[in-house]
Amino acid sequence: MKPVDTSFCLAHLLVCVNQRHNSSLPCCASGDAEAIYQKLRGWIEAHNMLSRIWITRTECLGWCHVQGSTVAIYPQNIWVRAMTLEDCDALIEEHLRPLLNPASPTRR
Repeated sequence: MKPVDTSFCLAHLLVCVNQRHNSSLPCCASGDAEAIYQKLRGWIEAHNMLSRIWITRTECLGWCHVQGSTVAIYPQNIWVRAMTLEDCDALIEEHLRPLLNPASPTRR
């Protein structure tokens, strides 16, 4: 086991794209989960921040059966439920764009 240096990572987004099989419960994949992932990744990539703002597709984060797509941002410990594609711009403005500004208090 070898620890990984993550000191250069400003944030890590976990985007649930879970697909439930043989279940009547809703899942993130049945909504806009993949499109949400692609839009957020596209913004990060357009700002040349893929090495500083990480983004990962995940399986169930525990909320899709309640309110739809879920996105978590660490180390900020931000969780967003019922995320839609239309919500991406607000998430970007509130939580990602400030990471581009070195003077931002949310930058770590």
